[in-house]
Amino acid sequence: MTRAARLLPALVGLLLLTGCAGEPSATEEPAPAGSTTTSSAEPGTEPTPSSRDEDQPVPETLDFTATTVSGDPFEGASLAGRPVLLWFWAPWCPTCRSQIPQVQGLAEQYGDEVAVVGVGSLDSAEAIAAFAEEVDGVTHLEDLDGALYRKFGIAEQSSFVLLDADGVVAFETGYGGSDELAAEVADVVG
Repeated sequence: MTRAARLLPALVGLLLLTGCAGEPSATEEPAPAGSTTTSSAEPGTEPTPSSRDEDQPVPETLDFTATTVSGDPFEGASLAGRPVLLWFWAPWCPTCRSQIPQVQGLAEQYGDEVAVVGVGSLDSAEAIAAFAEEVDGVTHLEDLDGALYRKFGIAEQSSFVLLDADGVVAFETGYGGSDELAAEVADVVG
């Protein structure tokens, strides 16, 4: 049994206590610079590499590696130089499912201006991939071991983290807090 398979039931239990119900909880600090994570997006939906200078350091928030739901490697550094909206979801979360139109709308409205990245966790790879198939225009990462959830201090789903073009957190919200999301994205792009 893999480490991820052993940890998944405990992580699901923790999130059942805090996610998809109740008040948002305090978040942890992101992982230190230089740390990496493994996680998974569909072919053709990966963000295009930014026009950033390759000698320019990658912001700490984007210093991670992951795997897309289709099994392709993904570098967080490819997002540098433009705003990024990270959507942390679980396939069985009804709130997450209800946010699909909102997230798709933002991805469609902002096209290449904002990278919209879904981070699926708290279930099997198959369930995460099935949910991701229902959401067009969004790159989806598979976070079976919860590494990206931990890096961004996510303790509940659905959660959003909006990074500005410099990789600085401009807005974050936990369970049920997506009402201001469109205005926050507009401000970061503005």
